[in-house]
Amino acid sequence: MRIIGGKYKGMNIEAPRGLLSRPPLALIRESVFNILGEWVAGKSVLDLFAGSGSMGIEALSRGAAHLHYVDNAGRCVGMARRNLEKLGISGVAVVTRQNAVDFIRSWQGPCFDLIFVDPPFLSGRVEEVLACLPAANILSEGGVLICRYHRREDVPVPGGLEMFKKRKFGENIVVFLKRA
Repeated sequence: MRIIGGKYKGMNIEAPRGLLSRPPLALIRESVFNILGEWVAGKSVLDLFAGSGSMGIEALSRGAAHLHYVDNAGRCVGMARRNLEKLGISGVAVVTRQNAVDFIRSWQGPCFDLIFVDPPFLSGRVEEVLACLPAANILSEGGVLICRYHRREDVPVPGGLEMFKKRKFGENIVVFLKRA
């Protein structure tokens, strides 16, 4: 998989094979970061269900200041670490192997400016994560949350968040939410 923009544009990173993960297509990553634009620079990023870590690396490539990956799969955690090491950016990232909901509920650190939520399709995990976010102090004021899910999933926007963009890419739905 190739990084599509910013400082690491054109660099290849490891991507999972098989059904363990579905890394966002280049078209989706490009669209997300075109919408975010220069806003990403200097921001703190949380990538839940990180997989290979492509979304987080794209954010760092565009000037994000800090990245925290969370994934429950050991294979994905290892891959994300290898990708960070390959690019020489391990120092600005933390990789945690943990269930995303448990991570959100137990987080005691500073709020994140940008949160990616990209669980396995049709798993119900998007709804579970979104349901626990309003009670957690994890998204900064003015922060943005981006969710990718399957078009057959019905994902309600919880109180405290409002949708400001929605894009469809084949079977992929990508929504942009901000704190209300």
